[in-house]
Amino acid sequence: MSSGPGTEFRFGVNEISPEADWPERAREAERLGYDVLGTTDHLGLSAPFPSLVAAAAVTTRLEVATYLTNASLWDDEVLAREIAGTDRLTGGRLSVGLHAGWTGSAATAALTPQDKRDRLAETVDVLDRLLTDPGHLPRPVSTPRPRLMIGVGEPEDLDLAASRADTVVFIGASLPPGGDLVLLGPDEFAAQVNTVRQRAAELGRSPELNVGVKKVIVTDDRKAAAEALRPAFAPHLTANQLLDLPTLFIGTHEEIAEQVRSGYDRYGLTSYMVLSAHLYDFAPVIPLLRKG
Repeated sequence: MSSGPGTEFRFGVNEISPEADWPERAREAERLGYDVLGTTDHLGLSAPFPSLVAAAAVTTRLEVATYLTNASLWDDEVLAREIAGTDRLTGGRLSVGLHAGWTGSAATAALTPQDKRDRLAETVDVLDRLLTDPGHLPRPVSTPRPRLMIGVGEPEDLDLAASRADTVVFIGASLPPGGDLVLLGPDEFAAQVNTVRQRAAELGRSPELNVGVKKVIVTDDRKAAAEALRPAFAPHLTANQLLDLPTLFIGTHEEIAEQVRSGYDRYGLTSYMVLSAHLYDFAPVIPLLRKG
């Protein structure tokens, strides 16, 4: 597999500020050439679905996405209503990302990791049933339903994503109980991608493969930047390993563009989501990767 001029990449920005000016952020994302504006689903942050409606209202091309919805926080039928209504209000530009959830509320505190994975699988089943049912109201505009994204961080997440997702979102990190986010090393990340691709192929499926980018560092000294980042961000990895990860973009804009191409050649990744803090840092890379 080689990323020639015909490879189509999609780039998104994930807004995580609880006080974001959504119309302004959406206008800037569209102006800069991003394809998707996303929002996460954590208590204490902006309510995801109203935020996406506000973003779509001031743009014409920009897709919007929940990146990612915590399935454990929602009643499935309520979630189906929110998705269908938001899809209608955004003119069919909604993608729905789902995840088993690392954080929650008092109501979900007693759930084990397996409980959350079971809830996620149940949510996928219910949403597929309700959102494709002609009798369910409100009806989504998208057919047969909005794009479904499933986030994977642990090996136990891979089979569901491979078999059900339109887009598999590789978080590229795990969250041990009571600990901080731990980046997966290059070999671990490759193993997850290979498992998903093999399982999907067995089922005759070819989902879009997306990764959440944790940092974008524009520099002319990649090695020094990786070494400076390593102690606080990934002390278990070497600087060379950090430079080999698709979850970190480090280098000049041209070098970052080459990272994107390498991510396709090695993993089949065609979709990336950067954090809103890096909206302007990453934007100059986008035209370097557009066809023509």
